[in-house]
Amino acid sequence: MRSISLYGIQDPNLSFLIRNILKNSDEKEEFLFIISEGNGNGLDLVAQQFGYSVETQKSGNTIEMRFIPTGQTMKEIDVCGDVCPGPVITVGSLLKDMSTGEQLKIIAANQDSVHDISAAVNSAGSKIVSTGQAEGKFFLVVEKAEKPQSTGVSVQKEKVLIVQSNGIGNAERAYATFLFAKVAQSMGKPVTIFLLMDGVSIARAGNAASVKHPAFDRLDSMMKEVLDAGATVFACELSASFRGIKDTDLVDGIKIAGAATYLQLLSDPAFSIVNF
Repeated sequence: MRSISLYGIQDPNLSFLIRNILKNSDEKEEFLFIISEGNGNGLDLVAQQFGYSVETQKSGNTIEMRFIPTGQTMKEIDVCGDVCPGPVITVGSLLKDMSTGEQLKIIAANQDSVHDISAAVNSAGSKIVSTGQAEGKFFLVVEKAEKPQSTGVSVQKEKVLIVQSNGIGNAERAYATFLFAKVAQSMGKPVTIFLLMDGVSIARAGNAASVKHPAFDRLDSMMKEVLDAGATVFACELSASFRGIKDTDLVDGIKIAGAATYLQLLSDPAFSIVNF
């Protein structure tokens, strides 16, 4: 998408300039025209004549007019009512199913959400096209892009290891384990969870069903989502043995692992490590 600032140019010169830009464009691409408030009369008709639809956003004294080639549509999602990290997970899931070059407009309740979503989008390799504020809400437009392959010799921390040692006795930390896992997965990062000490209580089938956060699904449902999305979850063999937990007691998909596996994971420089 080409962003062109025509701020300060008045009608009818503005319409004349945009008409010529569209006419002389080598290919039918998307444009973002930034213009002054009070201008832009008749640009909808100009857009139609050249096969574009128009989306308009006002921010202060500036108007952003997005000219989108007919046949292309921009997806839109409103995450204003979502509790953190819900917006990041929702956006990550949508981007995962989009094609390279497609754009997504995200409406958020505050600037903090915009910053958080932007960090996740950039980390996943996509790019922020624009941000702004309109009608008391914040928005950003994201374009799906393929994550570039690393060409350097330095190790990129592309995986996440979450260590959980508190178990269902600390519901906040138990939830955080799987919420952070979902966020990492939405950013395209492989996730491994290692449950040790009291953390292995989460691994016993049925235990997590008793934990419920008012804003989220039951803990066992969230665990299943994380496992189904491809996370690897280990329960410490020694900790499980201390608590009388056997292989047959575990939630489907969770595996018993020993100290060597844990230390090997810790020594892998590709992991970012989070402790709960």
